[in-house]
Amino acid sequence: MLTVVVMLFCSFIDFNKAFDSVYYWKLFNKLLNDNTDANVAGTLAYWYSNQQICVRWLDSTSNYFTTGNGTRQGSVLSPYLFCRYISELLAELSCSGIGCNIGGMLVNALAYADDLVLLAPSWRALQQLLDILQKHINTIDLTCNVKKSVCMIFRPRHSSEVVSSCFPCFRLGCKILQFVTEFKYLGHVINNSLTDDDDVRREICNMFVRTNILLRRFVKCIRDVKVIFFKTSCICLYNVALWSRYNLRSMNKLMACYNKCVIMFFGYKRRDRVTEMLFNLRLPSFLTILHNSLITLNRCWFNCYNELVIHLGAILK
Repeated sequence: MLTVVVMLFCSFIDFNKAFDSVYYWKLFNKLLNDNTDANVAGTLAYWYSNQQICVRWLDSTSNYFTTGNGTRQGSVLSPYLFCRYISELLAELSCSGIGCNIGGMLVNALAYADDLVLLAPSWRALQQLLDILQKHINTIDLTCNVKKSVCMIFRPRHSSEVVSSCFPCFRLGCKILQFVTEFKYLGHVINNSLTDDDDVRREICNMFVRTNILLRRFVKCIRDVKVIFFKTSCICLYNVALWSRYNLRSMNKLMACYNKCVIMFFGYKRRDRVTEMLFNLRLPSFLTILHNSLITLNRCWFNCYNELVIHLGAILK
């Protein structure tokens, strides 16, 4: 029997000081249970148990002290260690069988380091996932920040398919989670209307901010140096390849913002021709940036798919 879900319930979970709450010895035991090389686990254990930390405030520095938990913020290794720390939680959510079914695959949790999203096709299903989450995090010394953990409902496009316009609040333990209409997840603004206009506006604001920073700091540099700075700061548009549903007016505003930032930073006049200006600076047009981002995303997706097929083929053999 094929069931089509027309509503989606999700919860964006925020952990209280996630990396700082990782208990060392539980983490090291998990690594050893995974048959991690004992030398690697021993090195990490010695490293973390013997590190010393101090607090710096202006020109003053506190005495050094040791800590018994927490992975380093900004470390390349920390996201991997945290994912291993909560892997049993993710496995328990997956084995529950509760959540959305996409192409025969259960999808009920999306985790990127400490950024966790729970997905369910009904109110009751999401509440059950939240109960599993609350029960498990108590065993690994983690807590959730209920002030920053929120819920969102994605309703169908057609009003005739709406089951209800009002639902009870979700609970995480004894705390109530608030409903929101938009949320920034991994830097991308998601709203319950499934449009990207809010994220386009975010990118417009960010581009103006970055350009103003460049103007204050590097306005007197030579043109070749300014081109390098501009390419580094303003051409890498975050998540632009993921935009699929947006108003053409919003995209035109972003294009105008890009052209205006070039004019501001390089000292051109408003009446100067944009094509000639970009050609002289050897900068890509906005449409070229958008096209290149889409091509890059498709290439990465295709390569990931090929690697997955090869991996599955090796397992089946």
